[in-house]
Amino acid sequence: MLGRFKTALMSAVSTSEYGLQYANDVDNESVTDLINSNLPIAVETKPYSRPSFLGLTTDETQVSADHKVRPIIVPRDLSRLPWCAGYAECINAGKSTWNEDQATAMRGDLKLLDTNISLPYVMFSMFDGHAGYQVALTARLHLHRIILERLMAIPGEVLMLEGNKGQELVIGAIELAYRQMDQMVEQQAQRGGGGCTSLTVLFLNGKLYAAGAGDSRTILVLGERESALTRDHTPDSESNRVRALGYLKGTELLKGQFTPLEFKKRPLQRDIGSLVLYREPYMTGWAYKVLAQPDLRLPLISGQGKRSRVMGTIGVTRGFGDHGLKAANTGVSIKPFLSSQPEVQSLDLESCDLNERDCILMATDGLWDVVSDKTAANILRRTVAPDDPSLEYRLTMAAQELVQAARGRLVGRMWRLKSEIQENGEDDMMSMASVDDISVMVVPLYPYLCEHRQWVKMQQQERRRSVNSLQLSNNET
Repeated sequence: MLGRFKTALMSAVSTSEYGLQYANDVDNESVTDLINSNLPIAVETKPYSRPSFLGLTTDETQVSADHKVRPIIVPRDLSRLPWCAGYAECINAGKSTWNEDQATAMRGDLKLLDTNISLPYVMFSMFDGHAGYQVALTARLHLHRIILERLMAIPGEVLMLEGNKGQELVIGAIELAYRQMDQMVEQQAQRGGGGCTSLTVLFLNGKLYAAGAGDSRTILVLGERESALTRDHTPDSESNRVRALGYLKGTELLKGQFTPLEFKKRPLQRDIGSLVLYREPYMTGWAYKVLAQPDLRLPLISGQGKRSRVMGTIGVTRGFGDHGLKAANTGVSIKPFLSSQPEVQSLDLESCDLNERDCILMATDGLWDVVSDKTAANILRRTVAPDDPSLEYRLTMAAQELVQAARGRLVGRMWRLKSEIQENGEDDMMSMASVDDISVMVVPLYPYLCEHRQWVKMQQQERRRSVNSLQLSNNET
């Protein structure tokens, strides 16, 4: 039986096997009751699992973790995701036992404070764990609840205001929720648990809010244009912030082991006493200084791009967890240089002239390490463009195509990209496919806009009925 499942799993989309029915998504059970109870949320101690909307059994979860085959997993029951959003994933090539990516999606009604209005929302989140799956799993099960709790604390009349005030309050709620999530995760630090990056996309009151912390990424694909809704947070991209903190609190945080200065080239013992090019945090240009012995300390930021590291240890600077992380061979804590604060961008969907093929694409760095925004957008457009099969199948097919593009194919013992994915010529290094966990979510935008317009229309009708009823009552008296 397990062998038959494995065969079906590997060809799930190509054979359109979407007929299996599963129980309700356990991540979404009694969410409103839990939030309204005001009970503290315990740190997650459940065993490993995949996203609930996949509906995998224990045996199927084991099969999905085959590092040699790396099967591409998709939901069989597309209706388990709002608007039949597309989702696909595959495990890494052996770097960790389990797929440490996690994802969740939910919809519901937000009961606004001091009003009788319930505002519909839809939320998608994605997490990329490192040094263990525990933090990503905890975030998957609890972040959306914490965000909703923060949103419910906003006065309804203020939240519904036109202009920037309501948007700023939603952004603030998401930021506070991320900090609370990280504080919750800190309780796991005593047991290890590593950390995770985070993406959240919230649809609320006709607007889209895209939050990101880490090097997972969300892009917007409208017609022939694509643009990033979140940016990657790496030691390279946040060098100034990290080095500035080290510069201001070097004695307290660096313990005499690291230097926040940046040098044009790595200084050596023989260079002491000579002029070298360097720069301090906030500098964009360079200056000369006489090299001294303290300048030979290890660099706070080393490497460039995806290979950059904080204290030679971690390659992401925002996300949840890593509270107990120490720099190798020094015992210096790295957490003070990391941040849980997301960058949040909002978008008014009424101003976007949407059609049914416009989407957002959320993915962990297993995709973005080898596939550019432009190439990913082109794959998405090409897959959703036809009229057949129906759009809900094409969204899932697009997610699968994107995972397939990043995973490539096994040639001998190496996973290699297809030729059309390689964008920099015949360089053998560029032909290497992703060996990381890969998770992709393709979310259509137009269905939400239609739902929101219908909700606004119903609210207007309800107000008119209330006014007419009041006038009738006054006339009768």
